[in-house]
Amino acid sequence: MVDKGNQMTPPSKRSQQIRPGTDTLYSSLTPFISLTLANATGVPTDEQLERCLKDINLICAAEDENRTSGFTLLPSQRLVGVQIRALWYKREVYPSWTDDGNFVDLQHHLAIAVLRKSHLALHFTDPKLKGPVRLALLAESNPDIPLSWLSPIPRSTMSAAFLENGQAKTLWLSGVHRRSATKADAKILAGPDLDYSLDPFDDQSFYWSAARSRNAKLEITIGVSPKASRAWVSKAKSLKEFAMSTALLVDAISDAKATNAEPFRFLAVPAEIIDPSKVVSGYDLSILPPDMLDDGEEDVETTNADAALILAANFLVESAKGADLIVTIEINGEAIGALTLKVAISRDGKVKLKASDVVPTGLDDEAFDRLRALLVRGAGVNIRYDSGHSISDRQVYVIRMPRIDFREYETQDFSGYCVKQEKPKDLTKIGREKSLFCWVQNTHTGWLACDDGANEKADFIHLDVGGHRPVLSLIHVKGAKSDKAGRNLSVAAYEVVTGQAVKNLQWLDKQALAKGLSQAVRATNYWWKDGQPVKKDDLVSAIESLGDNFVRRVVVVQPHVTENARAKAEAAKKGVNRLRLDQLNTLLASAWRSCNGLGAEFKVIWAA
Repeated sequence: MVDKGNQMTPPSKRSQQIRPGTDTLYSSLTPFISLTLANATGVPTDEQLERCLKDINLICAAEDENRTSGFTLLPSQRLVGVQIRALWYKREVYPSWTDDGNFVDLQHHLAIAVLRKSHLALHFTDPKLKGPVRLALLAESNPDIPLSWLSPIPRSTMSAAFLENGQAKTLWLSGVHRRSATKADAKILAGPDLDYSLDPFDDQSFYWSAARSRNAKLEITIGVSPKASRAWVSKAKSLKEFAMSTALLVDAISDAKATNAEPFRFLAVPAEIIDPSKVVSGYDLSILPPDMLDDGEEDVETTNADAALILAANFLVESAKGADLIVTIEINGEAIGALTLKVAISRDGKVKLKASDVVPTGLDDEAFDRLRALLVRGAGVNIRYDSGHSISDRQVYVIRMPRIDFREYETQDFSGYCVKQEKPKDLTKIGREKSLFCWVQNTHTGWLACDDGANEKADFIHLDVGGHRPVLSLIHVKGAKSDKAGRNLSVAAYEVVTGQAVKNLQWLDKQALAKGLSQAVRATNYWWKDGQPVKKDDLVSAIESLGDNFVRRVVVVQPHVTENARAKAEAAKKGVNRLRLDQLNTLLASAWRSCNGLGAEFKVIWAA
């Protein structure tokens, strides 16, 4: 059973009596579609809705019996294929801006339980329920712990149901790396499709704790927090709309086929099978402030207070037996207490935390007790081990350098061209011979300029204004090291040309490029539009007339790699060609990262 510490007392025998209500309130409900999804065990199906709501009553009574009242249980209803039942109650709260007990605010809260396809969905408006409900889902079934007969939906199932083939709009990322002033502990990303924005180098030590994604199959944008077993969508205009959306989400869970595949490239993944005895020698501990978590467990006032306390605290760690830690907590350089943090790890990588040998110093016992409770709760708690393991938010991760995958390439048929010859000896013959320069000139319509020579901006500058958005490309060309059909992969063939591409990224600025081209006077500069010679000033004017909404692109043309050789190397698990491909992917992904950081696309063209 999960150790509760001081976080939730057993249900009170003096809990408020729930009174029956009428269903008239149902007609005016417009709840936010935010659901804790769960499986039920040990409770008959026809009793589950009422049991859920009565357990919520018990949690409220244990939280503060004297400040909650008026518990009203509405009749059960069947609506658009779901069985639904609601409870409302009142809570008295004191404003945070005064300690005068004469000022009292009255809140009205709603809890809804929905049953469909052997799944339960809970909706509640009371922020003080979030922590106890989440802990109950993690606990073993126990009659003394309300809602512990519910179990969460597995992370893999929620990923498959809601995030597969989606477009991530927001990602909450938590780090599993050693803390450093040069790298964030956590970050929140936003964008149109974040899987393409993730960094294959920096982001491999982060895992996603929550996501908001556009689901193509469900045709909705949905938020997912697997650690809270929670999904959210939007505000419902009626109870019927709420029921329909709940049915949609539960059906997606029921139909999902759990998979080990993670929805986002490059990110760290939780350990699924682990030998707990291998997790040893802890050396670092931190707590992520709750205002950085995707699913805060308390009200705003408590969240802000906890965040301020965590940021003021310093955790000094000594390794104890196995994964356990001896933790000394300091504030302003003075120790306020020490404890042994017992770390119990199951073979599926899940973690339970418990405090023992608790010794406050008396300097600030209130702060120490709260920090101890936060450690035991485990939300946002990160622990690093010399064994290479990391614990984050009650789950073990293994930090390792994965193979970098690079997919921003395009294959082209270079038959009829000499792949070893970069350019003609006489540049006036560009487009009329069989060099790679000729291939570029023959295959690119629109505006094209050759800027070959010392201090070049690129071998070619290409501007295509024929599409939905103009595309400005810097094209860098390098000849293959061999023209044999069965040539092996080569990393060296791409090193120089990729370096040139990265160092010339500044020329994607249209003002700098237009000015640089207008000053180009050497004999190796040539200008075309749709293959026909034009004046330099015409291209310069076209670049200057661009708005800001154009695609910036860096292109490397190097046909040494053939798609057949790349595919064979990728299929191999080991061997020299597999190693070469890994090295090549890392090199090109690094260039992609540099371009992407400046808002530019990066593409490599090699042989079909």
